[in-house]
Amino acid sequence: MYIWKISPLIEQLKSDGLSQKEQLKYFLTYSVLMIIATDPLLSVGLVYGFYDAVNTASMSILTIVGVIYCYKVNKSIDDKDFILRFVTIGLPITLRLLALLIVVGILFGVVDEIFIESSYLDESDTYQTTPVDVLFTGILLFVYYYYFASKLKLFAK
Repeated sequence: MYIWKISPLIEQLKSDGLSQKEQLKYFLTYSVLMIIATDPLLSVGLVYGFYDAVNTASMSILTIVGVIYCYKVNKSIDDKDFILRFVTIGLPITLRLLALLIVVGILFGVVDEIFIESSYLDESDTYQTTPVDVLFTGILLFVYYYYFASKLKLFAK
């Protein structure tokens, strides 16, 4: 099971070398990661504000547009195995972006602590979603689906 390398996974998918059992592993792993990422319990105690609603709406729209874009790219290549490719390739792409976000988050936290010393918490110690958060999430989703489509294009070679 490839969780980081995409090219060998694409080659395995091209040659139909991914067994049903391997497909199940990718699907389950990807599904569990998505459940954890969207678990409402991660938001317990947080106030759901205007920018949270804007973020949810924009994420929904970008996800729909991104999936349709990836589908059209896949269709233009060979119109085969879109769901299988989406789930299996989605795992290493998601893990790569997650690793990048962790590094960027740590660097931002260090820079913020040393140079900016801002506080993201108000008096009630509750984080509030900001327009910058909404913009960052939108950019991240755009990059995700653009990168994903670029990897789907490798099936044409």
